[in-house]
Amino acid sequence: MKNLIHEIHRRSLWQVLGIYLAVSWVVLQVVDVVGNNFGLPDWVAPAALVLLLLGLPVVIATAFVQEGMTAKEFVPPPQSLADAGEVAPSPAPEPETHHRLLTWRNALLGGGAAFVLLAVLTGGYLFMRSSGIGPAGTLVAQGVMDEGASVVLADFDSPDDDLAEVVSSALRVDLLQSPTITVVGETEIAAARERMQVPADAALSGDMARELAVREGYGAVIEGEIGTAGSGYVLTARIRGGADWAPLAAFKSTARSEDDLIDAIEHLSRDIRDKSGESLRSVGNSPALRRVTTASIEALRTYSRAERQETQGDELGAIELYERAIELDPEFAMAYRKLGVVLGNLGIRRADQVAALQRALELRDRLPRSEAYLAEAYHSSSVLGDRAATIRAYESLLEIDPTNIAGLNNLALVYSDMGRFDEAVPLLERAIEVEVFPVAFNNLAWARVALGDDEAGDAVLVLGQQAIPGAAAFLEDYRIELTLERDSLRSAADLLASYEERFPGTRDRQRAAVRRYVLDVRRGRFADAQRRIDDFEGAESASGHSISVASTRSEIVGMLGDTASAVRALVAAVDVVRETRPPAERRYETAVRSLYRLGAVVRADALLDEWKREVPENELGVYGLDDRREMEARRAFGAGDLEAATRLWGAYERECPGVCDRWAAYGLANVHEAAGRPEAAIREFERFLADRGSQPPLLDALYRTPTIERLGYLYDQIGDAENASRYLTMFVDRWDGADPIVQPRVAAARARLAALGGTAQ
Repeated sequence: MKNLIHEIHRRSLWQVLGIYLAVSWVVLQVVDVVGNNFGLPDWVAPAALVLLLLGLPVVIATAFVQEGMTAKEFVPPPQSLADAGEVAPSPAPEPETHHRLLTWRNALLGGGAAFVLLAVLTGGYLFMRSSGIGPAGTLVAQGVMDEGASVVLADFDSPDDDLAEVVSSALRVDLLQSPTITVVGETEIAAARERMQVPADAALSGDMARELAVREGYGAVIEGEIGTAGSGYVLTARIRGGADWAPLAAFKSTARSEDDLIDAIEHLSRDIRDKSGESLRSVGNSPALRRVTTASIEALRTYSRAERQETQGDELGAIELYERAIELDPEFAMAYRKLGVVLGNLGIRRADQVAALQRALELRDRLPRSEAYLAEAYHSSSVLGDRAATIRAYESLLEIDPTNIAGLNNLALVYSDMGRFDEAVPLLERAIEVEVFPVAFNNLAWARVALGDDEAGDAVLVLGQQAIPGAAAFLEDYRIELTLERDSLRSAADLLASYEERFPGTRDRQRAAVRRYVLDVRRGRFADAQRRIDDFEGAESASGHSISVASTRSEIVGMLGDTASAVRALVAAVDVVRETRPPAERRYETAVRSLYRLGAVVRADALLDEWKREVPENELGVYGLDDRREMEARRAFGAGDLEAATRLWGAYERECPGVCDRWAAYGLANVHEAAGRPEAAIREFERFLADRGSQPPLLDALYRTPTIERLGYLYDQIGDAENASRYLTMFVDRWDGADPIVQPRVAAARARLAALGGTAQ
């Protein structure tokens, strides 16, 4: 200290002032770094600046006084030679009071004490905040809100409905960045509205939000109002919770004009996140809302309307609005992501979907962290076809947000597609604990059945119907599908009859028609199955799947023995779609598969080549790449190159584990049978029948019962009479009431059973 004071004494006033300003700059930088890294309150940096500004006049005054004292340093008066050594020098005058106060020692000690006091106040505030003491205490620390609690965000009350949507949507986006608050998603809100029998276009008022929260078991509600103040706005908000839904905290933010609204919303959001219990470091390090959403308030208005349209089921209207929002702000990352998702859900405009997802990925630093990982995962899956990258993105999302519904459900789906059902189950169970939603019950039931626990799969779907009465038809339909999946035809028929009685709606009848079709085909009643197609063809065609329906119809005609008519009808359907839809939406893979199955190899090869020219691999996505590999294996088999077909089916299964096992087994079985290897063919056909790792498409139904028939004759070929009788009996039992055109096959099986000593039941 003495050395420091001595050095300061040696400096001039301007030198001291320069040193003080430099030290002040360093102090402010240290406060900023510490604040960002350790999450100090927002007022610490301004308080440090105020202390430094207050210290500036003290330093200047001290420097001025000390410089004057040095210049006027006492010098003893001259003495005569006679008096030298005999007269004592006069004592130095006493320093003035301000000279005693304005010393460098006092200045340094005072500055240090001020910053120590600031540190004590900061520590006390943080202690009170984390302990839930006084006004500084957070809601989590006070025990009135659980960390990660699901919160319903009500629509803000405002005379301007568009403005209310903008504020509500932007606040939701910013709160998505919080690890402490889990904002209930729009999809879950829409489903709850349906169960409450509330119109989809009705505003979610504070009263309605509280009723919804009570019904669905959510922990808190955020509601607010937008008032006007001249040309500006005043935003107020409250968090309500507890048994009586009393206000737990209130907030206020102002905007001088509409252009300042986003900043005001961000200020409001940060106050909410701070009070809820989120770490100050997390709040302070979150990207600004204007960068996360858009700098254009009009683009945000349009985006908010698009979200509303989407949740109301008007996906095509939402697409137009998302595109308009992008026109208003070409760097609106969230609009690009949502556009890509909706286009993918509808299966239309593949090129536009790819472009939107690519742009969202490029702008992912403008997305909330959870949205950024969702963008990466969706791009990896739908554009790159990279399952490993998709898994990494979802796992990264769940590291920062372990209760993210989309992350839990979608990662479970990827695992299920790969046959990793034991890893999918806990993710889906966690998802249901966080949020009760129908798709999670479906996926969990599928995983349970795939693991061989049929009773658990049924129980999950029954539980889902009890938990979500509004989704009962959807879940019961899936229960019928899984019953068909495990080949329990009688049980499926009983469930289907009950379903048709319980759910008479138009969409319900379409679902029932699909299940009836599968049941009829498995029983050999192809004429009835053709009529079922008419009941669901319109819905499938409207979704862009008209070739899928045409393929299904043509294969039934082929099963009835008129292969030439089946091929002509399918080619005609392809021609119509070729003229009306862009290449990425034509579903060529379905037509190619059916043409190969019908034996129209030349036409199938030509259509496969056309598909490859018009839709490159980098636009196929995960499932498109799987289909492309499958078609190449079918091409090799159609050309009679059994060695290449074996290799390509193996590659197909390796690149698409789990979900592709079924068709790889079927393809390899055909190769082995053609090559005269009945034992290997038996092994693969039985794997095809036993596989529960993928949900069956419509065409799968056409090959179940004929596969049972083929297994009977293959076992007969190798001299295994017991298994031959078992499979032929199953075949006769299924097709006993089949159409007359296939009855000769049933008669042949009966005759062979009699020769083997078996009995058809």
